[in-house]
Amino acid sequence: MLRSLRQITRLGRSLRLPIPAKSLLKSSADSRLQAPLHTSVALWKYDKKSSRASDDLDSDDEDDEDFKDERDSKVVKTKVNSLRADLLLKAGLGMARNKVELNFYESKIRVNGKKLPKKSAQLEIGDDIDVIRGFSQTNPSHLVVARVSILSASEREEGLSVHLRRYKSLLVENYKGPNAFKSSEHVAH
Repeated sequence: MLRSLRQITRLGRSLRLPIPAKSLLKSSADSRLQAPLHTSVALWKYDKKSSRASDDLDSDDEDDEDFKDERDSKVVKTKVNSLRADLLLKAGLGMARNKVELNFYESKIRVNGKKLPKKSAQLEIGDDIDVIRGFSQTNPSHLVVARVSILSASEREEGLSVHLRRYKSLLVENYKGPNAFKSSEHVAH
């Protein structure tokens, strides 16, 4: 019973309602606790959307309105430690690190149309990172890629705040010259 009293008084303090201990105890014949239940105060706990909206208005990120979603893309705001290609792919496409590594070793990652020399290569604002998904079924001279474009980057207390434009499925013409994608699968003629 003492434990229940503590919980109720703690609840009263958290709700900012004084609940005197005398009102919690009844006669010794009735050992049940009775306290008034105030549900209107507890509803504040679930009304956090409005407070988040006011926090967003006070934020110092006024440049969010500069980047509008296009039809087939989405603008993603994320935090990264640096502008490494593998970190940006992980954050922008939601890929696991081992998937990024696997795509890198299969030469399926291109930056601005060129093969990525190192998965830890530092990129700049304006770069496009493509992950090749495969050849288009309707037109074999085109590729289906997932693309991440770096729109902006600003320094924060811990790392960088980055705006990325993500295309989950984009049809592009196959790259030219040594950067052209050649499937490693056997093609029957």
